Amino acid sequence: MPVEAGAEAFYAVDMGFFKKQGLDVELQIMQNGASIASAVAGGSLDIGFADTISIASAHARGLPFIYLAPALLNSYATPTLAMLVNGSGPIREAKDFNGKTIAVNGINNITMVPFEAWIDKSGGDSKTVKWVEVPVPAQNDAVASGKVDGASLGEPFITFGTDKGLRAIYVDKNGIAPRYVLAGFMTTKEWAAKNPALAAKFIAAIKETAQWANTNRSASAAILSKYTKIPQPVVERMKRGEYAETLLASDYQPVIDAAAKYGVLPKAFPAPELFYR
Repeated sequence: MPVEAGAEAFYAVDMGFFKKQGLDVELQIMQNGASIASAVAGGSLDIGFADTISIASAHARGLPFIYLAPALLNSYATPTLAMLVNGSGPIREAKDFNGKTIAVNGINNITMVPFEAWIDKSGGDSKTVKWVEVPVPAQNDAVASGKVDGASLGEPFITFGTDKGLRAIYVDKNGIAPRYVLAGFMTTKEWAAKNPALAAKFIAAIKETAQWANTNRSASAAILSKYTKIPQPVVERMKRGEYAETLLASDYQPVIDAAAKYGVLPKAFPAPELFYR
């Protein structure tokens, strides 16, 4: 997807990390995780990018998706999710969202569950909130026009919104956990079993990419702008996140547990069930 969360694929192509591992990679840029997951399941893609809650939900339904490598983290130190609200309005903290309407890009996905947890842990009551599905590019305008009271967004839409006078309330405390992974690169168990050498090379390439991206913000900004079409001056102003380097149960388990708590999953399960081993 053309967002920072999945940008390791862009960096690995441009910086030669895939080629270093002997991989010939062709990128297919899609606009949502559902189409990516369908393409991976159908075999038209070998590997895809998908958010943690979507893959956990698929696992709960018996679909054979597994993660090869993690992607962007959300953490209290480097928050990548924020609620955008009217800059001149009264909403400033979690309890102010009680009884309000909030836009998300998908009901019960990674843009909704972290905010439910944040509201409940910060003095509000998420059960009183009305959640409505609005495409990400339209969410800031929906807030500005008063159609919704807030919008759950990541970059670059946080920066786009604040440039228009909206206020960003970051999930920098009282969220799901101090650190958790928002998404990752996934495939099917069948593909991984048939291609263990390719899987190992892909994992190594993404790990090296994460290490590079976490320490080379200026160089990665130019690549991110190239592939996402976000103007580079905007990229350079964005509050950019950090990439996880390896699959850790501690990075995924809080998301799975929260998804079960809020009824997205029938029950929690051990995070390593999602991992390629």
